[in-house]
Amino acid sequence: MKIKLLTIGTIGDVKPFIALGKELSTRGHHVTICTGKAFKDLAEENGLFFSPIRADFVDLTQSEEGKRMLKGNPLSIFRQVKTVISPMMERMLVDIWKVTKDADAIIYHPKTLGGYDIAEALHIPAFIAHPVPIIAPTRHFTNPILPFSMRNGLLNKTSFKINRFVMSAFYSIINRWRQKTLGLPGKRSIFKDDTMLDNRPIPVLYGCSPSIIPFDEKWKDHVSMEGFWFLDEESWAPSPELLHFLEAGPPPFTVSFSSMPLSNPERVLNILQQAFKETGQRAILITGESGMTQIADGTHTFTAGSIPHTWIFPKSRAVIHHGGAGTTAAALKAGKPMVICPFSGDQPFWARKMKDIGVATAVPLKEKDMSVELFVSSIHEVLSTPSLTDQAAEAAIQIKKENGITRTADFIEEKMEEWS
Repeated sequence: MKIKLLTIGTIGDVKPFIALGKELSTRGHHVTICTGKAFKDLAEENGLFFSPIRADFVDLTQSEEGKRMLKGNPLSIFRQVKTVISPMMERMLVDIWKVTKDADAIIYHPKTLGGYDIAEALHIPAFIAHPVPIIAPTRHFTNPILPFSMRNGLLNKTSFKINRFVMSAFYSIINRWRQKTLGLPGKRSIFKDDTMLDNRPIPVLYGCSPSIIPFDEKWKDHVSMEGFWFLDEESWAPSPELLHFLEAGPPPFTVSFSSMPLSNPERVLNILQQAFKETGQRAILITGESGMTQIADGTHTFTAGSIPHTWIFPKSRAVIHHGGAGTTAAALKAGKPMVICPFSGDQPFWARKMKDIGVATAVPLKEKDMSVELFVSSIHEVLSTPSLTDQAAEAAIQIKKENGITRTADFIEEKMEEWS
């Protein structure tokens, strides 16, 4: 079957889709991923066909507008949507329709906006996919896109309705496209449940672990949550300098803020260097898109632009990171304790969850609160609290028992068969 995967965003939004697409491709399906041009090589290296979306969120996160949005709350982001994101979304809808016209099935991230409408227009099976459990309502936890947590089950379930209000910023774009391009009657609105199509729920695919996130039994038969979707990166080769650093002493802390741009990267870099010097700990700093510069390697620190998390985390003492879903999953699989520095989106959710299950330090460190003293305290907490390491090791055992990608692909094929 021709299966089209639609996703946009940073590496955390794309890599899980590539991992899932790779599994579906090995089963004989013709799989195309439609996403930002920055991920073309990664997609093709893993055997997928590629079609670009003119919506580069990696570039957006590095722009001044993007940085302001990442620092804002959902309401401030909502206010900036029209001027910053809407033109990009219009181009994206053109691109995803072009690539899906011959699809037998689509799997779409909600951020691609038009997956629901394409499934309606083509009368094909569709799946909503996300590495974070933000779609199917549940009483077990608050919608992860909110920066706080509630204990009331009814309020938790109700919190998932905010997704429609977030989407409402784009309804005028979507409805114009529905009418002019797809020829569809009716309109999308906050009063219409876009997880239902033709009076039945659209199957939901979560790329996260049921040993970490509670599976709601009321989701049974329409939600798959079988484990994290890890992409095999065994072919990656480290530099001789990195290998030498690892061999020269005990396992280091690894720091990665991935695609998150720091407001003052030089300040944070200096804080980290001083904290590791004071604690006598070695560290690998992965600069990524944070804005931190690569520095001359010293006794305590080694910097690199990019190192696959699945390669370096198992070789680390602990992980300091931003709390993205993919980075959190990689740290869990490696069985490493964490210090989490959340920026925005679902990152506070993962910070709370990791603290609750006993694998992260007690106090998340937001950039505005970062100081040498707080990092020194967090590093000492990791070193002096054996339970963090023990709980992380136990979580890794559970996660390694799961076969999330295989079982998710099984679920997809079962649902496609039911459809036909």
